[in-house]
Order: sequence, then structure tokens, then C-alpha cells
Amino acid sequence: MAEGIVIVFDFDRTLIDGDSDNWVVTEMGLTEIFHQLRFTLPWNRLMDRMMTELHSQGRSVQDIEACLQRIMPIDSHIVEAIKSAKSLGCDLKIVSDANQFFIEKILEQHDLLDCFSDIYTNPTSVDEIGKLRISPYHGGGAAASTPPHSCNLCPPNLCKGLVMDHIRASSSSPKDQILTRFIYLGDGGGDFCPTLKLRECDCVMPRTNYPLWKRISDNPSLIKADVKEWSSAEELQRILMQLILMKMREILKSLYTSECPSAVIGEVTSGAVVGDELPGGYTVIGGNNIIGHHAVVGVKCQDLKYKEPQSSTSSVILALSLSLAVVLWFQDVPKYMMVTGERGELRGLNLEGLRRNGFTMSKEHNQDLCSVPTVGAMLQSIRDSFTDGRRGICKFRQWLDS
Repeated sequence: MAEGIVIVFDFDRTLIDGDSDNWVVTEMGLTEIFHQLRFTLPWNRLMDRMMTELHSQGRSVQDIEACLQRIMPIDSHIVEAIKSAKSLGCDLKIVSDANQFFIEKILEQHDLLDCFSDIYTNPTSVDEIGKLRISPYHGGGAAASTPPHSCNLCPPNLCKGLVMDHIRASSSSPKDQILTRFIYLGDGGGDFCPTLKLRECDCVMPRTNYPLWKRISDNPSLIKADVKEWSSAEELQRILMQLILMKMREILKSLYTSECPSAVIGEVTSGAVVGDELPGGYTVIGGNNIIGHHAVVGVKCQDLKYKEPQSSTSSVILALSLSLAVVLWFQDVPKYMMVTGERGELRGLNLEGLRRNGFTMSKEHNQDLCSVPTVGAMLQSIRDSFTDGRRGICKFRQWLDS
């Protein structure tokens, strides 16, 4: 899982391809008055003025919501990227100079609102006469606003750099901040300030040929984070998924350093090989495993027909010189059984495994064996192996004492 990875999205022209403010202005017939007032008011106050104009025309909040529902759909590649990142355990946030009402209604339409843990943007409210009001994030005087800022890189209503400082401070405890990686996706000039807050272990994804991309290109020495530009939704999805996997690998490696010895769960003995040839470039193994001498885990399987199982392996012991993902085992190995050979033939009961789990013949000989937990677990694993879509258990071979 990708815990420790925080992904921050801008909204307009990043998460959606267009501009939500301009969409409402155009679709609701406000273009003329908008251009009359364009250079007389700051953008945030201008949009609040447009909401006043709509109310004076008898247009309701529901009319604005209906207009937002007609906006160009979020590209399917971006929808998939967001849902995939969320399912992997990433913490997704939005930092945008749009506004709360527009963003939430568009995300709700695409069933994406619950994917984001926080949305930092200009707050909105509906006043006592039913008019939608848009306030600045900084210095608006509203309950949802924060104090004014003095950043000369950002507009007065929102400094995304200060928001990034807040996100970093609240994302984890000071000890865990060493492991937290940030991926920032944006396009506008206002995204340059938070980009300067990113560290060497972070990444910024500017949209090609947009203001953020140009400012990064003009000031490369100021950028500490890795820069991965994108130009289409499909490219955004591909690069973001690659970065998530790369950051997961970095976090896993950092967990297994001498600074975090308690992160190692199980035992890896001398001569064992844990590779990184599997998809994603890393190997994740469940807890409480013992990997024996010269066992090989996480290398490409020589059986090209092999498909990776959906569940991971936990609480197993890999015997000496075993090459997992190299041997050609086509069927399941029941619990508390031993298997041998490249074709996976059952050799007999794993008596030591039974003993370790509390089974002894002297203790159990007067009981119905099916009522013994370890025996019941073994029988259930055999039943499960013959359900739909499974291949049954390995064949049993009678071995003679030598």
C-alpha cells in the first residue's frame, strides 16, 4: 500500500481540462458584464460579483449546479488515476484557486468527492436570501478563511505555498515526515510557490506549455523536486502511476534501513535473494515469514504462462535453496503439508508446523480430529482449492524410505 504518499492536485486545467469559473460565466450568459468588470476587481471578488448578478436575474443556486453538471466530463484516464491512487492508499488533496461549490459539485457528478481527504480553496456559502457567495481563502473574514498572507508569488486570496506548508505539517508526525513523499500536479502560475516547497524526494508534474511549466523551465535551479511534465490525460495517468510505484519503492527501502530496524517483519537468512524484477520494481511480502538460505523471491518466473495470484503469501516458511517464482507449481499446497519437486508433489504432513500450532497426537487422540482447529484449517484449505476458478491441490507421491 502507498501509505506515506500525498498527491496534491490543482483543479482547473489539471484535474478538469477547462476552467470552471469561465464555464459558468460563458454558459450562464455573463460574458459581457464579466469583461466590463474584468480589470476593476480581483478575480475572486469578480466571481463573487458574478454570483450577485445571477441572483439579480432570478437564477438560483440550483441553476448554477445544473450548469456545472453540463461541464466537459473529467477524462476517464484521470478518473482512473484518481481511483487507483486512492485504492493504493495514497492521500489525495486538492489545492485550487476555484471555489468550494464549483469543485464539490463537479466531483460529486463523477463520484470522486470521497477520494479526496481535503480540498483547500476559496470557501463558499449561501446567504439568507439564497445567493451563492464566494470568499477568499486568505483574509476573507469568513469563518472558513485564514489570515492574510504576504507572499509576492501568489494572488491575495490564496497562497498555495502556505497551504503546502500546512499540509506537510499535518500529514504526519515529525518522525514519519522523513518517509512522506509529495506529488504535486498543477498548471498555473499560482502553482509555482508550492513547487518551491517540495523537497528532493518529492515530485512536481507541470502541464506542458502552461505557466507553471514555463516558470520551472525558466528557473530550474530553484526546483529541488523531480520534474515530470505531462500534456494529456492519458500521459498524466501513466506518469502518476509510475511515480506512485517509484515512491512506494523508495519508502519500502527506507523502512528497511538501519534507522528503522523494527520495520522488518519475519526473517531473511543469509544467501536469500529478494528481487525487484516483478511489476513495479519491488517485492512486497506479508508478515511473519521466514525466507531460508538461498531461497529466491521476487524474480521473473520462467513459466511464461504463470499469472500472479490475487492474494499475497503470509506466515509461510520457504525451505533452503527454494526458488519461489521459478518452480512450476500449478496447484495449491494445503495447510500443514510438505511439498517437493519442480512440479510440486505432496510429500506428507508438516509435523513440525502442526506442533508449532498446538497439535500433538497424545493430546488429540481421543478427539474427533475434524474438531481440532489445525486439522479443520487444513481440511478447509483443501475444500477451498476445489472451488470455482481454482485448480485443486498438488498430487500426492508415495515416498519410500531410503
